Amino acid sequence: MKLARYTPSFDLGRVADFDQWLRHPFAGFPAVGQLLGEFIPGAAGRLATDVYEDKDNYYARFELPGLKKEDVKVEVHDRLLTVSAERREKTDQNEESFVFSRSVSVPEGVRGDAIAAKLEDGILTVTLPKQEERKPKLIQVD
Repeated sequence: MKLARYTPSFDLGRVADFDQWLRHPFAGFPAVGQLLGEFIPGAAGRLATDVYEDKDNYYARFELPGLKKEDVKVEVHDRLLTVSAERREKTDQNEESFVFSRSVSVPEGVRGDAIAAKLEDGILTVTLPKQEERKPKLIQVD
């Protein structure tokens, strides 16, 4: 008998969530997305992102080094989480502005009224709490 490691992110019972995450295939692999950004026009200016979950929440982490919370905008609309940020840099004679943006799909079963965002040490973490019916339940064995 061969034992296989259980990986909750590939649970086939939640195909609807999986479909949503397929729309952003590199959301969980920011280094790959960043590498593709070097070769694909228009991909530059996207934020490196990591998406994961535990039993209570989904998390989306965005790399925002050197930015303040005043420079960051977080918006959820129609099951789409969008983070945008603007960095302004002044030199002796010029002022430059850089705009970054990234959107990820929000899975079904998220409590929209309890979404929270926190910027700490250049990492923005958006916490998307799962509804109770999405959380794993412990079944008593008789």
